[in-house]
Amino acid sequence: MNKKVEIEEQGNVISVLKKIDEILEKSNQLKDKDVKLSIELAIEAKLLSEEHFYTKGLANSLIHLGKSYQNISNYGEAMKCALQAIELFKGLNDTFGESVCLDILGGVYNFLGDYNKRLDCNLKCLELREKANDVSAQLTTINNIGDTYMAMGDFDNALKYFKHCLSFPDLTHHIQAIVYYNIGEVYYCLKDYELAEKNIAKGLIFGISCNYWQIIIASYQMQARMLILQQKNEQALLLLNKALDLSIKNSSKEEEYSLYRYFSEAYNNLELYQKAYSFLNKYNQLKEELLNDNNAQQLKKIEFEFQFKSIQNEAVVTKEKNKLLTRAFNQIELQRNEIEEINLSITDSIRYAKRIQDTILPSKEKINKTLKDSFVFYQPKDIVSGDFYWVEEVADNVIFSVVDCTGHGVPGAFVSLIASNALHKVVLEKQIIKPATIISEINEIVTKLFESSEEYIRDGMDMGICTWNKKNGSLQFAGAFNSLFIYSDNQLSEIKGNRESIGSSIYQHEKNFNNHTINTK
Repeated sequence: MNKKVEIEEQGNVISVLKKIDEILEKSNQLKDKDVKLSIELAIEAKLLSEEHFYTKGLANSLIHLGKSYQNISNYGEAMKCALQAIELFKGLNDTFGESVCLDILGGVYNFLGDYNKRLDCNLKCLELREKANDVSAQLTTINNIGDTYMAMGDFDNALKYFKHCLSFPDLTHHIQAIVYYNIGEVYYCLKDYELAEKNIAKGLIFGISCNYWQIIIASYQMQARMLILQQKNEQALLLLNKALDLSIKNSSKEEEYSLYRYFSEAYNNLELYQKAYSFLNKYNQLKEELLNDNNAQQLKKIEFEFQFKSIQNEAVVTKEKNKLLTRAFNQIELQRNEIEEINLSITDSIRYAKRIQDTILPSKEKINKTLKDSFVFYQPKDIVSGDFYWVEEVADNVIFSVVDCTGHGVPGAFVSLIASNALHKVVLEKQIIKPATIISEINEIVTKLFESSEEYIRDGMDMGICTWNKKNGSLQFAGAFNSLFIYSDNQLSEIKGNRESIGSSIYQHEKNFNNHTINTK
């Protein structure tokens, strides 16, 4: 009788384990189609696996959750799942499972902008998948390597890896969708819009055929961007609306926020400024929400805490390991205290840097003297900022400018000092007062300065600058990605600056800035 009960219990356990595997298979099938349901199923499988001490099921549940969380831009949870799962797979000697975890971690590092770490994950992942002779998984990783090189700006290597994917036989529609889209994106970056459109259209066809919603959204967005460049803004808005519906349906905040940016640009081109402002506001709000949800510091903390827990778990094995871990813990505590002291010192230094940066801003008295009936709204996000304003008087002319240096905080502040010095040099030393010439001169100074670096520097600045002649009332304006707004006779009008930033450019080309003259009398 006891033997019969034991056999029945074993049969029940096998039945439960089989059920877990079936739930996970269904979760995997839904990860690109219905993310919410995919997550619910993976959580159900995880709880059952924990209840029945099914290590393989638990590990697989975690990677299914990790991939789904990654799909909805919840990188904190994705990282937690991947870090837990990779240890379980190592214990099971499951190299394929390890490779999937590395794939997820690569996606998290991509979000963080740590492309060297992402490339390291990609290459380790490819090595494991080549050992397992898993061609389908290799293709995904080869594509990811190409994507990483594209993010690094190495377009030759990016195309090399993407085209290598296409050399494999019997490609699925899923793989062809993402590879053709990525090739199209590379050509877009290279400004070869004909090849970009051709490849993105191919990727979209394959994406629709397998309901690959991420690629469908990305393709609509990229096609809309190219239509905006051609001033076909109404057509662009149709595609953006289709992409937005898909993003909301799949709870993808990352895709949603990037779409709002191009909604704003299209409506601005159509001179529907209220709508443009509304979408720009949505873009900034959702971007801030995403940055808060996936704070880089928080993700690093998750990574550190997991590594520390792993060390603590290993301490149980032997007394010797316990002694080593105690020493390691004490060292970490010491380093943490040192880091806190360094952070305090850095904060003090930044506050002192603010006092230095404040010296480049004109005083209220100076502004009131040179520009009566004026006001300044200045609200930097960080202690120090890349944004500043500038006023000087040369003979009968008042030259005033607002400058937005790329990057927040300390990097932006450094660039703002460069910009302020350049303005002084061009206006006060060279006595140049024509706005377009001033911007061109500053662009030359900044470009030469950044070119002296061994590595490409992305930093630059956007600027609007005016010269007002107090005698004849004429106002001259030029802008680098900044517009001049004039309110007169209950009408708001916009004079657009050039769509060029100062200094920052991946592709070196001559920049020409237009000068506009307005009579203010």
